[in-house]
Amino acid sequence: MSGTVSAPYSAHRRSSRPYDLAPLTFTQRAAFRAEHSRMAGFYPTQDQMFDALRAVITANSPANADELLAQIDRAEAAPEDAQAQANLSAIEAACAGTAYGNMLAARRLNLELLPFVAARHALRGWEGPGLPPFTKDGAGILPTELLDLLPADEVSMLGWRASDLMSPGKSTAGNLPPPSSSPGSQRRVRAAIRQKTAASGSSRAKSGT
Repeated sequence: MSGTVSAPYSAHRRSSRPYDLAPLTFTQRAAFRAEHSRMAGFYPTQDQMFDALRAVITANSPANADELLAQIDRAEAAPEDAQAQANLSAIEAACAGTAYGNMLAARRLNLELLPFVAARHALRGWEGPGLPPFTKDGAGILPTELLDLLPADEVSMLGWRASDLMSPGKSTAGNLPPPSSSPGSQRRVRAAIRQKTAASGSSRAKSGT
């Protein structure tokens, strides 16, 4: 079962060109996660980020350590509190050159690479002006140098859509056709991606994936 996704091919034109994405099988998802881990490395969890931030404050023992720790606690307990999150941002900025800053960079790298790797594994074909011939490497997936030829915003949109197809929610699953009874056939799914690049998430300590 595959999905044909239309993504804009130019910022100056309203026409589009289709990309063929396929939901990954169990083994294909495992291969995707393995490659993502090799490229992006460790992804710090939200709890680990807060623990690291507290550890940096405690290790450096600033005069206002108790106040800073209390602000971190408030930000963790109230993610919707704008002032608490603003205070957290200031603390994060002050810790940019520490081990916490390294964890923040690791999280950002992980989120930036996820759609790239997902698109590489899920793309099954494309057509339209300005696109090179679609080929696969020895592992049966799109070569990285070929994906690099696509506009970054299109890769991001395709990658996040591919990520959605890996674990569709109830609403998404309800729009997908049932698997074909014929092993050699595929049912195509038409899905539209908006022109704006899909949000790639936040790299802040309070954020998740």
